[in-house]
Amino acid sequence: MSDEDIQFEDVAYREPHKARRPDLDPRLACIAYRTPGHDDMPIYLDRRTADLIERHALRDTSVELGGILLGKECVDETTGQPFVWVTEAIEAKHYENTQASFTYTHDSWEEITRERDAKHPELDIVGWYHTHPDFGIFLSSHDLFIHHNFFDQPLQVAYVVDPIRQDRGFFHWRDGRMVQVGGFWLSTGRNERVALARFVNDLESLPTPDGGGGGSGMSPRLEAELIAMLSRPQHVAVAADRGQSSAVFSLLGVVVGALAVSGFLMLQSMGRNLEEQGRSIAALTKSQASVLTEAKSLASSERISAKEAALDSILRDLKVDASAPGTVAKLSQIVAERDQAKRELDGVKVEKDALTDHAARLKEQVRNAEERIQIVSNKYDAVNQELEKTSKQLASKQGDLESNEKLVKDNVSGALQSRYNMAWYLALAGWVGFAACGLGLAFYPPRSTDEDDDRPGPAQHTISIT
Repeated sequence: MSDEDIQFEDVAYREPHKARRPDLDPRLACIAYRTPGHDDMPIYLDRRTADLIERHALRDTSVELGGILLGKECVDETTGQPFVWVTEAIEAKHYENTQASFTYTHDSWEEITRERDAKHPELDIVGWYHTHPDFGIFLSSHDLFIHHNFFDQPLQVAYVVDPIRQDRGFFHWRDGRMVQVGGFWLSTGRNERVALARFVNDLESLPTPDGGGGGSGMSPRLEAELIAMLSRPQHVAVAADRGQSSAVFSLLGVVVGALAVSGFLMLQSMGRNLEEQGRSIAALTKSQASVLTEAKSLASSERISAKEAALDSILRDLKVDASAPGTVAKLSQIVAERDQAKRELDGVKVEKDALTDHAARLKEQVRNAEERIQIVSNKYDAVNQELEKTSKQLASKQGDLESNEKLVKDNVSGALQSRYNMAWYLALAGWVGFAACGLGLAFYPPRSTDEDDDRPGPAQHTISIT
């Protein structure tokens, strides 16, 4: 998105309101469009709001249009099941759009906020809607970006309408992604249930029995479609697949055909038919050349070349026989084929935009992965450096320990050696003393026993008293 795109403020998740489901309220009438799935969140759309959205979608089918959905995010007061009730819609009047994209701007959001505060201050923004003219019902990557960033409330929905193919559908959050529901409910007051039935039949292209309800035979949505078609006579609209619209378009075709034939006969009778046909063929040739030039830049060369050859062949036939009765039919066929080529080119543009978005997302993912790899690599280098530093510290401590261990060993070894020497000296002194005693005994002669007996004894010392 550009710098001019809308930037929403951070919104806290709001609590849903406790309410009774509209299909269980006796004051209301509800009819399902298509078949809501068992796992789908129930979505209720007011008939008047749905009619306004349909009219808005038909206002211009050459580009995408959109707006905001207002209502209430609710929880069934009986079962506790969540549901969304859409009761109002506000058109986006300032926006950036193309045939294949729609973007809100600051001005569009500010005007929507002012209109909501002035007219519906009690309602919440429950989602958004936009059109896919002749593209089908889906959410493109651009649509998902808008919803993920600006409508991320758990119960906010997206509504897509294809006014050309007459199809529509809601998308809601499920398991963290946007999925389409099988169907939804249209609601209104019980006194308008007949008009609601006619409206739902019209949306689903079902015939409405005669006398089935009040009002004219032409629905408001079909009336808006006819007005839009008549205001753009150069646009070839796709006819709705139902009996009522088929009859109207058949009548218009007969009238347009009669006018074309009358004009052609008048020109022929006045003698200016060849000049008018020549100018028409020149204009068509110029227009076709422009279309083919644009097509060659966006579509495959073989398909465009084939169409160019076929159209050139038709133009050559017209130039040869411009006054033939089938000229008007051939010109109509050329216009139809030109518009079909435009639609095919638009489809190619959409596919090209989708591929471009996908490539941009892949590039962004690769860039993010490279950044994460660089961060991890930096962390690895820091850890590796820390480990090397720690290893050096451990090696230094280990050297200190070895030194201390050596000193301890030396001290312990010296003490043991001193004790060993002392014990050796003591033992040596004992042996020397023992040897000296032995030698003394060996050299001292023993006395005889008999001689000792014959020898006079020592004089006895007496003490007398006189």
